[in-house]
Amino acid sequence: MAIMTFALDHGFKVGDIAHHEVGLRELISGDYIDAQLAAEKVIVNDGVAMAYTSDVLYGIELLVRQVEYIGSVQGPFSIKELRKLHQDDFKLLQEKASELDELIAKELESRGRP
Repeated sequence: MAIMTFALDHGFKVGDIAHHEVGLRELISGDYIDAQLAAEKVIVNDGVAMAYTSDVLYGIELLVRQVEYIGSVQGPFSIKELRKLHQDDFKLLQEKASELDELIAKELESRGRP
């Protein structure tokens, strides 16, 4: 399983200690299923119950599952914990997760070519 590492600028703070090194892992099938279920809400519209999935919440649910560790703090992380990140670090985390996803997609694509 692929792991990408990089450093946060501001860090994930636990008490007085800021943790900087992040390990992002490749998502597995169960992550997609769990994120989908977590992002699904039942709403009632004109008396009819309907299932609705928020794309934004789904993306964040995938992200929290992708973070293997930050410093000595092992995942899984919660959305509440990621909310504590500085906005620059959160943006970097999202960018690196996208970068990892693209690298994995390219690797899978290259397997099908001679």
